[in-house]
Amino acid sequence: LINDVLDLSKIESGKMEVYAESFAVEPMLRDLAATVASLMTKKGNALTLELAPDLGDMHSDLTKTRQILLNFLSNAAKFTEGGQIYLAARREDDHPEGARLVFAVSDTGIGMTDEQTARLFQRFEQADSSTTRRFGGTGLGLALTRAFSEMLCGAVSVASRSGAGSTFTLTLPATYVRPPDGRAEPQPIEIADDAVDAGTGGELILVIDDDAAQREL
Repeated sequence: LINDVLDLSKIESGKMEVYAESFAVEPMLRDLAATVASLMTKKGNALTLELAPDLGDMHSDLTKTRQILLNFLSNAAKFTEGGQIYLAARREDDHPEGARLVFAVSDTGIGMTDEQTARLFQRFEQADSSTTRRFGGTGLGLALTRAFSEMLCGAVSVASRSGAGSTFTLTLPATYVRPPDGRAEPQPIEIADDAVDAGTGGELILVIDDDAAQREL
């Protein structure tokens, strides 16, 4: 929980960096499958890999890519019991914006309604309160996956049906290209000494921090 909150704070304050490196996709996925093996067996689930033969290499942030997929797999294992979970991956070299990798994690778990899926990817939000009581969790994981995917110039999506499982999809460019930084430096907000009139119910808030990004946040 602490790590998730810190990661979100870094993202919001512009302190989270992308460390792009080249790596082979299939070995990364097989290593990830081995990592979550104990999660799968905990509730009697079986994990099946459906990997296209031409996945090749990626040049992106390996840690963030793994973290997104690990979150998808962890959720699938948590919300599925005695079922099947699939990790699929394919490469799209004919994409108009350049080659892309598409990863999908599907399960045969409890699924969600359209109303529940609409609340996903928001901070501290899960499908509904009964989900939190029954399965636990903070609702931060999917918010992080969306933030990480956007940092890597990709996207995440979900398709689900109540009682029939869910599919979470991550699409990333095969080669990460740092986008131009069009963000302007935040301008300090100056308040004149007489701008706050206690008689009108206004309040003056003093924020002290040596990090300008944190002050803005």
